[in-house]
Amino acid sequence: MKAASAARIRYLSLLASVAFLVLGNGLQQTLIGLRAGVESYAEETVGVMMSAYFVGFVLASVHAPRVIQQVGHIRAFAAFASAASAVALCFALFVSPAVWILLRVMQGACYAGMIIVVESWLNASAEPSWRGRVLAIYSIVMYAAWAVSQPMVGLAPVSGFALFAVVSICLSLALVPITLSRAGDPGVVLATRVGIRRLLAISPMALTGAFVMGMAVGAFFGMGPVASQQSGFSDARTGMILSAALVGALVFQWPLGWLSDLMDRRLIIFGSSVAGLVVSLLFAGQLGAESEFSVILLAFLLGGTLMPLYSICLAEVNDRIEESELIAAASAFVLVYGVGSAVGPFSASLVMGQVGPAGLFLFIAMVLGLFAGFDALRIRQREKTNARAKQSYVATPSTSHAVLPLHEHGPDRAEDEAAPR
Repeated sequence: MKAASAARIRYLSLLASVAFLVLGNGLQQTLIGLRAGVESYAEETVGVMMSAYFVGFVLASVHAPRVIQQVGHIRAFAAFASAASAVALCFALFVSPAVWILLRVMQGACYAGMIIVVESWLNASAEPSWRGRVLAIYSIVMYAAWAVSQPMVGLAPVSGFALFAVVSICLSLALVPITLSRAGDPGVVLATRVGIRRLLAISPMALTGAFVMGMAVGAFFGMGPVASQQSGFSDARTGMILSAALVGALVFQWPLGWLSDLMDRRLIIFGSSVAGLVVSLLFAGQLGAESEFSVILLAFLLGGTLMPLYSICLAEVNDRIEESELIAAASAFVLVYGVGSAVGPFSASLVMGQVGPAGLFLFIAMVLGLFAGFDALRIRQREKTNARAKQSYVATPSTSHAVLPLHEHGPDRAEDEAAPR
């Protein structure tokens, strides 16, 4: 009884840290875009800033695990959180494009480091029979906190200091639950990855999908605040639009996954990509309209058709590999998604610089259209997976490799020695 109670407290502490962490990071993502608009930075400059975050994230995803392995989980988390909190205040103190680009790289690196620590603790503490539930609850907490963070941009003027202070407070509070609780044995943070060539041979469509989804989602949340601001929406309304996309992702995640278990996953990926293309084109036409409800509805549908595709593409790969390779394959998937996220915002900013805010959604439509065409070609060229070989769909966050051992079809633990506390 005491062990079960201690386990619940441990998970609640970890999830509380995740909630504060995502609240602060989510608010800062949108705040930077809106503040850059107030400072009249060019779209291309904002695009570089937004892409810089994912550059830092990808670099830290590769190098931070070894740092954590050497110094320990708690010390590493405290260092990353303290640095991230300081970076949040530096944005308000040093308002310069060059400085902000550097700070964005640091922000992405710190966030990746903290996420790896939390996710490795979760996977180390979860019993095999709990893994699916822990992963599901973790995904819900992440999406919910991210959605709640978006309307917070309306709490104070983006041109002031207050919102940057709120970000710093949230990131500092993320330290409290995880440092005061007995989080259990630290988890493995080092990762093995399947080579990109092997993943391309297994399922070129799914790997391309990870890159494309990274581009589209990164572009939407990176340049979305700028497009909304340029279209005349208030800061609070911009937060609601972005929040609606996250709610849509949460609502559509499991129905689309359930459908992909019943039929050829590639058809679901194709259909959802085409639906996202249509929604993006409608979005481009509605930006100048006075109907805010229609824009929020379109954001809900875009998030619902776009964001679940990462997990479905990963499930398509899982159907074609051995269970022992699942974590290694998914680790490579995370990196490919991250690289796509780094490319997306800047690419979208180039289109926006030419045609205005609608360019963001024209870019997303173009990317999804090319991917849907490639998907249709692959469906004709290759037979679908045998129904007996299919594994059940699992909604998987595109955060770090450390959460992947929680996948219900993977091995009970990642292979390597645990890091010190």
